[in-house]
Amino acid sequence: MSKKAQIRHKLEIQELVARFADLVNRKAMNEMHHLFTPDAVLDIPGFSQHIVGRDNIITFLTDILSLWSGIVQAVHSGTVELVSDTHPQRATGRWYLSEFGVKEGVDTYAGGVYSDDYVRTASGYRFTRRRFDLLYLRAGASVTAQPFPSDLP
Repeated sequence: MSKKAQIRHKLEIQELVARFADLVNRKAMNEMHHLFTPDAVLDIPGFSQHIVGRDNIITFLTDILSLWSGIVQAVHSGTVELVSDTHPQRATGRWYLSEFGVKEGVDTYAGGVYSDDYVRTASGYRFTRRRFDLLYLRAGASVTAQPFPSDLP
């Protein structure tokens, strides 16, 4: 894959991640379908969640977001690795983010990391797997912090 094509692919993935955060911020789950493959998986190990299937993921996210009266999800830094040697239409990524807002009446701030797998379809890159690991949570006066997950590369 040419350097120009690599840049184009990475920007397409960056746009996918940014679009996800935008839809979360607007609570526009009805627009989320085109971001995931039908058989996508969402894992949130810290909360024992393993959701399979795009429709189930969207239902789960809709339910979670209903707990927030206001939320801002901000994507910070990220990395993308194209798996071009063996699978030219696949990639992986890692994105750090923060979320803040009011959840169930409590001022809440969270920071964490998404570890993603992507596949390029005729319509562009889509999530095939998202894993979210919470690294920091402040809810009211309660604060917890976790180290980076040891089972991630």
